[in-house]
Amino acid sequence: MEALAILSPKDIHQRQKELAGAWEQYVSNRTIATKLRLTIVESWKRSSQLGVRPQQKKAKFISPLEETIEWRNQSEFFAMAIPILEHMTEQVSNTYHLLTLTDANGRIIYLNGDRSILKKAEKMAFTLGADWSEASVGTNAIGTALHIKEALQVFSYEHFAQGAHDWVCSAAPVKDPLTGDILGIIDLTAPYEYAQPHTLSTAQMISVSIQKEYLRLSNAYRAHIIEVFLKAKRRWPKETIWVLDKSFQLITFNQNAQDIMHEKYNPLPFKQIQQRLLELYLEDPQEEKSIKLKEFQIELLVKSIVMKNERIGYLILIRKMEGSLYQDFQLDRNHREKPWSNIIGHSPQIKDIISRAQTVASTDVPVLLTGESGSGKELFARAIHETSTRRHKPFIAVNIASIPKELIASELFGYAPYAFTGAHHRGKKGKFEEAQGGTIFLDEIGDMPLDVQVYLLRVLQEKEIVRLGASQNISIDVRVVAATHQKLTELVEKGFFRLDLFYRLNVVELALPPLRERDSDLMELAYYFLERFSQQYGKPIHDFSVDVKQFFQSYPWPGNIRELQNTIEHAVIFSANHIIEIQDLPEHLKSAIEKKKHVQNTQMSDPLLDPLQLEEKRLLQYWIQKTAGNISEVARQLNRSRATIYRKIKQYGLAHSD
Repeated sequence: MEALAILSPKDIHQRQKELAGAWEQYVSNRTIATKLRLTIVESWKRSSQLGVRPQQKKAKFISPLEETIEWRNQSEFFAMAIPILEHMTEQVSNTYHLLTLTDANGRIIYLNGDRSILKKAEKMAFTLGADWSEASVGTNAIGTALHIKEALQVFSYEHFAQGAHDWVCSAAPVKDPLTGDILGIIDLTAPYEYAQPHTLSTAQMISVSIQKEYLRLSNAYRAHIIEVFLKAKRRWPKETIWVLDKSFQLITFNQNAQDIMHEKYNPLPFKQIQQRLLELYLEDPQEEKSIKLKEFQIELLVKSIVMKNERIGYLILIRKMEGSLYQDFQLDRNHREKPWSNIIGHSPQIKDIISRAQTVASTDVPVLLTGESGSGKELFARAIHETSTRRHKPFIAVNIASIPKELIASELFGYAPYAFTGAHHRGKKGKFEEAQGGTIFLDEIGDMPLDVQVYLLRVLQEKEIVRLGASQNISIDVRVVAATHQKLTELVEKGFFRLDLFYRLNVVELALPPLRERDSDLMELAYYFLERFSQQYGKPIHDFSVDVKQFFQSYPWPGNIRELQNTIEHAVIFSANHIIEIQDLPEHLKSAIEKKKHVQNTQMSDPLLDPLQLEEKRLLQYWIQKTAGNISEVARQLNRSRATIYRKIKQYGLAHSD
């Protein structure tokens, strides 16, 4: 119960009276009343040592609003927490409490609640950007919870500074589930007369919700870090490579690093190097930095691993002092072929499309990437950008299909202040403005509504946009790369896609082959994903069973590379051996294997069919399954009439659901 200040609402006025006396006693002669919680006493002592005055009316330190908003715009933690906070704001809207999130230093980065309560809170500088650490305000739920790293409720005169005596606040730290580091503080603040014991558990519940979402995000970060590591291994096979997380803890390393760390006579001492690296890097953190450690006769090249504008780890290349690691790395980094090495495969189909994409990358024309879902369109779009003259400017990816239709225009082109109900009072940049000078990737362009297509056509023709609700033209210098799994010509014929826009986008079309047409790439991709997920989940899995390989090579992979990737991740997670077995595969694939066995048994027991008929039956069965029984599509794929397809279905006794 040490965390709670109020055990029952009935205690409010009596408790406030007791605490007022205890505070006056401490302030006047530094004597401590017996009814004070130890946590509060220790915090009052720290507050005095930090130079906080008991008569202080408001927070001492406040960041400029623009600086706080810019920090929020760049913070993945804030972006991840916002949906949870907005949902909870609705839940507490009639409780007279303000819902608050701070950063890891106690600065308020989110604040919402009743207008009248917000207005009252301004008097003590409880506002966006205000610092509510103990150093700024003395004892309070945010700052003290930050110090003790535990949830805490602080009531009325328990606050060290006089300006907060009319308030009650309940705070819970939000911690990184993997490292335990504090990411921020969730706080519920209200006038003291609304104090409730359950408010603290509400703050803790919100904190747990954010932590769960952050864990999901952390796993995505780890997956990205492992992917960077695997690419680095392929790019620099002879180098010594370490990968660290954002706290400089070792995540993984290559064989060269293992060899030198366990060398019999002169092993490389990781712990000592880690400490020196931490000291020297933090003196002057940069995206890329060369550090020479003469005491170990090594040079380190430290490269930040960034995901969504947030530094999530470090790639470290290590070399003996002789030679220039930094120069070699820079030469490789600037090599125009590097981004294409991220596209796995050596089949003629993929080599041809890479060659065409490399040719068009150096131009500035719009590119239309077509192909089935999961075939790697965004990977090609990124490679085109990274080998173009725009590579030092932003690459902005937008999935049209994932945005509600009524929001697509404002998302792409932005909006003016108060352009519509719920619009931000400052307005908002659209994705085209964010991509200024760089490349915008419009995935699933076929899902763009006709009325929005008019705006996009204007961008391509006039090189300018107009924000929603505004009249001023904004010049735009952006290369457009679009992608779709649909046949745009058919959409044009049906009136769902503008013909003039189609011609503007389709200056160069790159048709990506589906995975089933890249036979020689299949197992190369499979082994790439196996290595990646084995590293990510810390499992020593190095191969596939013969049965799995045979199934992989016979399966049509309708979900393409994405389906293969998800399949292998699932298999690695559930595998209990050093090789992937059939039982490790997802359920839908195990069902497909059983169906295939049944078909094979049926075929073997049908002596009336010759080999050509068996093949025709197999092919017909495949397309009926792939098109979910759409006979028109089956007929189109097999270049037969619908009548013929129906006749063959009847002849072979096949089931369908047209």
